Amino acid sequence: MKLRVSSLLIISFLIFASLFQVQAGGSKEQIEKSKALDFPKRPIEIVVPFGPGGSSDMMTRQVASIMTKIVNKPVNVVNRAGGGGIDGMVYVAKAPADGYTILQITPSHAIATALGRPNADLLRDFEPIANFQIDIQCFGVSKNSKFKSLEDILEYARANPGKVKIGGTSPGGLDEYMANGFAKAAGVQFLYVPYNAASETKAAVLGGEIDIYQDKVLSFLTMVRADQIRPIVVLHHKRLEMIEELKNVPCALEKGINFTQGSWRGFAVRKGTPQQIRDYLSEAIKKVYESSEYKEASKKDMSDIIPGYIGPKEYGEMWVSEIAKFKEILGKK
Repeated sequence: MKLRVSSLLIISFLIFASLFQVQAGGSKEQIEKSKALDFPKRPIEIVVPFGPGGSSDMMTRQVASIMTKIVNKPVNVVNRAGGGGIDGMVYVAKAPADGYTILQITPSHAIATALGRPNADLLRDFEPIANFQIDIQCFGVSKNSKFKSLEDILEYARANPGKVKIGGTSPGGLDEYMANGFAKAAGVQFLYVPYNAASETKAAVLGGEIDIYQDKVLSFLTMVRADQIRPIVVLHHKRLEMIEELKNVPCALEKGINFTQGSWRGFAVRKGTPQQIRDYLSEAIKKVYESSEYKEASKKDMSDIIPGYIGPKEYGEMWVSEIAKFKEILGKK
């Protein structure tokens, strides 16, 4: 009897140890691939080309925390804000093509490429790793704002062209495109006020510097739940009834405004990075996305409304179509 109990205890311990190794040190398969590649041998850096506190920063820090356990090396997040996401893009384009420097990307980089901005080009200088999230844009006003609804904003804007101020991160990027695109579709004119980081935009709306605060659901909800922002519209084709705080907020289409641009967030490396390393990173990112830790977090912050993971081949095709779309919209050939 004692022998049987001892055997059961040993088996239980081995099972527990095996599970612990997978959770704390990555899967056995990932470890073996890492040894065969001899990668990574040192910490990996993910560059967020925007300031701290925004959706890109929040998502990337989630990814880095889980990915560290999968690749058995530290995955560090570095913010390099400026130029509508261009400064961080240029930094990674000049880094060695060895997989140790990853760029977190958004439609702002597709817009920059569509506009033909110098120094960096999404298609020329980068290879796709994976898309990770697809998000929805929301507009809101401060709880203390004189504007109580979207109708209040639009009525004032029609009577006072260019007087309604809407903030966002960096000039010439996605936030400016969405602010102006929505205003045009609504038949009004907003004044876009750029900031270097989402934290600055949040402070600006709370301090009365701007009238409209815009952000993706991921970080917009933190302001709503803190009772600092009153949501007035979601830039989507239907209401977000699955989110308690936003279920009664009108969507753009029901207000007769045909503008529903959202955002996506993914990862890329410098062109020339060896295929095996790119494959390894793509697989690691997919494991993060499929992990129970991320699934639990994404349900809590509502970043899973639209499935976000897209593999490297399809993601690269998406870049091409997005750039073509922005070229058409922005009048570029």
